[in-house]
Amino acid sequence: MNMPSLSTLIVLDTLARTGSVRATASEVNLSQSAVSHKLRALENLLGFRIVEPKGRGITLTGEARRYVAAIRPGLASLREAHTDMDHAKGPLEIVVTSGFAATWLAPRLSDFLNRYPAISLKLRSATAGEVIEHFDIGIMYTDMPQPGSLPFFDVRFFPLCSPDFLHRLGMTTLDHITPDKLLHLNDQTDWKGWLGDQGVHITLDNQGILFTELLAMYAAAEAGLGLCLGDAVSAEGALRAGRLVRPFAYSIPAPASYWITPPPGGFTAPAAAFRDWIQTEVSSQVVPEETGIVQRKTP
Repeated sequence: MNMPSLSTLIVLDTLARTGSVRATASEVNLSQSAVSHKLRALENLLGFRIVEPKGRGITLTGEARRYVAAIRPGLASLREAHTDMDHAKGPLEIVVTSGFAATWLAPRLSDFLNRYPAISLKLRSATAGEVIEHFDIGIMYTDMPQPGSLPFFDVRFFPLCSPDFLHRLGMTTLDHITPDKLLHLNDQTDWKGWLGDQGVHITLDNQGILFTELLAMYAAAEAGLGLCLGDAVSAEGALRAGRLVRPFAYSIPAPASYWITPPPGGFTAPAAAFRDWIQTEVSSQVVPEETGIVQRKTP
């Protein structure tokens, strides 16, 4: 069976609500004869009568009422989608940590812009924990979220390195880890925690390279300069492409989480659309499961 046109289904749904061809014609901006023509065409397509006489007017047949009940949820979803797109227009300034923006958000933004072409987008980078005053929506990595923030997702850290680094150094156990092979983000706290949980007690003595930006640290790891601690979200692309590998399976919880932050006045329509879109994207993300390449300890 061929599918009825959307306009025909809207006419039928409207007739079911108004109970009148005249009222239906007025609501859908068609002539009464055009409404009648669509109903006759729908009867021919479906193979049953749509309306029957009732007093001086008409009413839907039992089959038609059951059909309307079946199609209404779909029509409601279409109306809601178009209403959201109509309302979601105008400027949208997103404040987001640069690492998350570059590694995860930017590769996916085309999907959001295709859904909401009337939104003009501005991305502003912020450092982790920075307090921002003027924005439409914030995606922040912090352990002190601003009031009204929504939990987005938690992070776990695990070691990452380039395949060349792994094979060049012949790393086969944790015993091969030395302070000069470690890359640090901001300080050495994370590596101290990861190594300590693994039962590896080495003195770091401020050795290894210290970075203040996640992207620079990942770039150094991809270049074979050492081992860094990363997470499955920001390192997803590099892991899938094989630029980075996960030599050890063990991970530790990060000291902070990602939060969605509204401005003091609440979300605008474009910001609400972005909030709903990004929550769906993250919840549907399939993170590659890694078992780790290297053994835990030397027997």
